Amino acid sequence: MKKLISLLFSVMVILASCNSDDENKQDPQPVLPPEYSMAPDFEDFQTDGNQRNQTIENWFYSAINVSVYSAILKGSLAIPVTAFKATISQDPFYDTEAGVWTWESSFSAHSNDYSIRLTADVTNGNVEWKGYITSTSTSSVSSFNPPENFLWFEGESNLDGNSGSWTLIESPGNPNAWISTEWSRNEEQTEANATFTIEKEGDLNGSYIAYSRDENSDYNRSVEISNTQSGHLIEIDWNNELKFGRVKSENHFGDTDFHCWDENLQDVSCTD
Repeated sequence: MKKLISLLFSVMVILASCNSDDENKQDPQPVLPPEYSMAPDFEDFQTDGNQRNQTIENWFYSAINVSVYSAILKGSLAIPVTAFKATISQDPFYDTEAGVWTWESSFSAHSNDYSIRLTADVTNGNVEWKGYITSTSTSSVSSFNPPENFLWFEGESNLDGNSGSWTLIESPGNPNAWISTEWSRNEEQTEANATFTIEKEGDLNGSYIAYSRDENSDYNRSVEISNTQSGHLIEIDWNNELKFGRVKSENHFGDTDFHCWDENLQDVSCTD
């Protein structure tokens, strides 16, 4: 009996030691990149196209230009963007065989169902991210129907999740980079920046929209939009709580001044 107890105790010690070794072999869990690194919140500029009138020209002009980027996200890129958002609320597990942290979830986009497997490979304090997407619908729209575990986006970040980059692929039918993103935030997360650049070949190649957030500024949200096709540069600043803002566009307004709107979106003279 004593031998049996001694044997069982030895096995338990060995198993505990193995589990401890496995845990020690785990890479440190990285911080997920922020949601805005994929898709900033532009709900302040939602418009149905019927709001335009002479008294809200400044806000409306800003809304129309911001909607260009939003339209891209609502197209093919809705799938990788929605996929990433689906992982944020999930708890990851460490895949000891692959040596990567893994987030898994399911989501819907373009009336189809998908699954997402997001992996994080940690090496020397840097993280390599890969987003693999699989269609789970029995019948899917062909242009949005990826092969199993299609690598739809990938990126890099530092371990604490305060800076990094993404590359988003256009579609399974055209598996080339469409948009690249460089993003960052401060330790207190009161400041954030993300620049989205079009990588797809064509007239808009190199065009970008740069988003920034500063909670300590009166204008706590800003975007800069550069259109390589037209050569236009637009700067927009606003307060996302009080809704006032301003816009600068030499091409549209014929000057280099800011043009403002108030809390009711009405055009007003700028005071600074």
